[in-house]
Formats: sequence, C-alpha cells, structure tokens
Amino acid sequence: MVPALPLTATHLFVRWLHVLAMAVALGGGALAWGVSRVAADAETTLAVATTYEVAFWGALGVLVMTGVGNLGALAPAIPRGRWGVAFLAKLGLLLVVLVGSAVRTAAVRAARDATTPATTTLERGYALTTLALVTLVALAAVMAHG
Repeated sequence: MVPALPLTATHLFVRWLHVLAMAVALGGGALAWGVSRVAADAETTLAVATTYEVAFWGALGVLVMTGVGNLGALAPAIPRGRWGVAFLAKLGLLLVVLVGSAVRTAAVRAARDATTPATTTLERGYALTTLALVTLVALAAVMAHG
C-alpha cells in the first residue's frame, strides 16, 4: 500500500493531470481503434489516426512528467512487496507501449504516404495500444488501492 501523503492543491492538480492525460491516451486509442474497424474509407481512418498521434504523444509527455512527480513525492518511502511488483510491471509495460507507439506512429506516417494505405495494420496497432493502456490503468489501480 502506498504511504499516505498530505494532499495539497499541487498534489491534487498533478494527480488530476495524470488521470486526464491517461483519459486522452486511452479514450483516443479506443476511438482510433473503433474508427479503423468501421470506417468505410481509409481517409477517415487516417484523419483520426493522425489527430490521435499528436494527442497521444502530448498526453504521454504529461503522463511521464506527472508520473515522475508522483514518484518523487514517494521517493523516501517507495513501498516493496505487491506494490513494488506492480510498479515494476507498470514500468516494463510502459516501455513496451513507448516502443510500440513509435512503431505505430511510423505506420501512420507510412500509411499517409502510401497510395493504398494498410488500415488493417493501423487497426491492430490501435487495438494493442488500447489493450496495453487498459492494463496500465489496472496496474495503477492495484498500486493505488493495494
């Protein structure tokens, strides 16, 4: 279980920013996945995908900054046990998401430049992104609630 920290306005603001950034990343990923599954034309899929990529990388920057800030608040007393295992799993999965997202972004750029874009590849990329982000949220819940 995470040690209780005094909640100041700054702590609360940083935590809300963290949650909001994850909502953008996860919600946008789910939207891009859904659109890539049902869109009748590649143009619509690519428009949503291009917009999501910008939003995703911005949200990821906020997630990393606020995550480091949250971790810094815990630094003197980082728990071990289940919390520590969940934290290490979360960091490992985050690394996988980072690498996979770089590949996904490159696939979106390649699809924009192709004469016949491979939207099936984008659909799989957004499905994997969404599922990985859901898993990260589940790990965060384990960390928050022990």
